[in-house]
Order: sequence, then C-alpha cells, then structure tokens
Amino acid sequence: MRRRVLVTGSARGLGRHLAVALGSDGFEVIVHYRASRDGAEETARLVTEAGGAAELVSADLTDARSVDEMADTLNRSGGLDVLINNVGGFIIRHTDDLTPEDWDRVLAATASATFYTTRALLPLLRAREHARIVNIADSGADNLRASPKSLPYYVGKTGVLIMTKTFAVTEASRGVTVNAVMPGVLENSITFPALEKIPAGRLGTLDDIAGAVRYLVSPAADYVTGSYLQVGGGWNL
Repeated sequence: MRRRVLVTGSARGLGRHLAVALGSDGFEVIVHYRASRDGAEETARLVTEAGGAAELVSADLTDARSVDEMADTLNRSGGLDVLINNVGGFIIRHTDDLTPEDWDRVLAATASATFYTTRALLPLLRAREHARIVNIADSGADNLRASPKSLPYYVGKTGVLIMTKTFAVTEASRGVTVNAVMPGVLENSITFPALEKIPAGRLGTLDDIAGAVRYLVSPAADYVTGSYLQVGGGWNL
C-alpha cells in the first residue's frame, strides 16, 4: 500500500515540486490548495505522470474549522503517513508601513497555519507507523536579529521552529518524528541578494529542498526528530 503524504500549498512553486518528487518516490500525494484548483489539478497530473497517485483537497489553513474539515476528509479517504507543512506567507514592508492586517495575515499563513494543520492531523499520523511531519521554515528563522522589512514573516517562521521542537518532544513516544527544513534563497524566491553574499555562490534549487525532505521522510531518518536542516548554502548563518 502506498504511503500517503499531504503537501500543503502544492498548487504551485515549492509545494508542487515537493509533491511531484514524492510522487516519483511512489507516494500517494494529497495535493492541497485554497483557491487555485486549476494549479492543483496540474500538480496532480504531474504527480501521476511521475508514477505516484494523487488526490485533491481544499482548505483555508488559516481557519481552524476549515482545517478540521480537511482532516475529516483525509480520515475518510485513507488516513495519512506524512505531513509537509509548506504553506507560508511572505511580505516585504517596513515596520513604519506595516498594518495590523499585514501582521495578522502573515502570522496566520505561517505560524497559525502550521499549528492548526499539525493539531488537526496528528490523530491520523499517530495511527500509522513511522509517521513524519516536515515543516518548511527559513534559513534565518533561528538567527534572532532585527528584521525591519519583513518582521511578521520572521516572527512566524521562528514560531514554526519552536513548534517543530515542541511537537518533536510530545510526539516522540507516539512514533511521529517532527523536523524542519530551512531553505535559503531559492531559484524561485521573490527577492535575491548578490550571489557573492551567499557563501556557496549560487541560488538554491527546488531539488535541493526536495532532497532534504526526502531524507527526513525516509526510513534512514527514523531516529531524527526536532532537527532544523539548513539548506541554504551558508546563507544567514
């Protein structure tokens, strides 16, 4: 029987790439989207072409009730072995111009979405052997520093790391590992520094992130939990 993985925000971008990569490894991929059904259907097609199986699910992950409904749907359709918390919200706005709506929206899409989704799906994961949660954070999220241009984003992503360690502790005895992947500047990022500022001298690829995720969901990582895996070529260290 195929292992089932939910990749949140997989209608496009990194989420789509992770969904297709895991599909090529034989997973049944639950492709999550909020409003981009056309994009989700394209992801599902790519997953199937790669050798996996695909199922679509829609939910607003910033709404706890919507997430609970998604969990009920997944319970009825076959349960869950792996959760990839990929959804996030990014903003570039100086704190002088940051509005309460900006703050609430970005925190909801980072910290709250990760918490609501993890909380709702843990009962399904606990019912499986070798269950996994992988949270997508950011290479600077463990580096506490001023962030005047993207404050709510880094507050949210640092919160994701705290949740990673917290759930790693609470779920270890239940057989669920919880880890985080911390991407640096990727080929599809919104903003780019000069390459000489990245110690590795290049942008990260989506395959770089997929490789880290593949490791953390593999049997080789069965004893790995509470870790933050930096995949940033030395950026933000």
